[in-house]
Amino acid sequence: MKSILIIGAADAGKSTTAQEVCKKLKPTKVSKLDISEEKLINAEIENIFNNTFIIEVNGKLILIVAGATTEQGFKITFIIDVCIKLELNISFALVSMRSSERKEGFDTKNQLSSISNILLEEKIYKINEENFKNSKDWKNRIDKIVSLIKQNI
Repeated sequence: MKSILIIGAADAGKSTTAQEVCKKLKPTKVSKLDISEEKLINAEIENIFNNTFIIEVNGKLILIVAGATTEQGFKITFIIDVCIKLELNISFALVSMRSSERKEGFDTKNQLSSISNILLEEKIYKINEENFKNSKDWKNRIDKIVSLIKQNI
């Protein structure tokens, strides 16, 4: 499996970035991964925020960890284990993490690198513009991530 790691502070825009990437990928299916209950729930792209989702693009499943693992309280290795239990053949993962993980037992970067090939570590920051989605920085961020995913699924 290949992956991209989005790294940013609490309000840097990790979930917003994940949602916009998903919109650009135009998935044929969106599901929320209920980690505690170990089940999938039908969802819409607009639901992608501060949680974990599975999207289907070109017949491939992509894991979207829109909320940082520490915020959700689940290590990335546990999230992957749930996917395996549900027999989800994940082709790619887009994983969010906080700039500094202070929660004991969490080491998302190293845990992710032990189970996938991290193609990009994208350090993001909050774009302080009223229409940030029209900014060059925003468009470049989204285009870079979308392009890399498309090339690798």
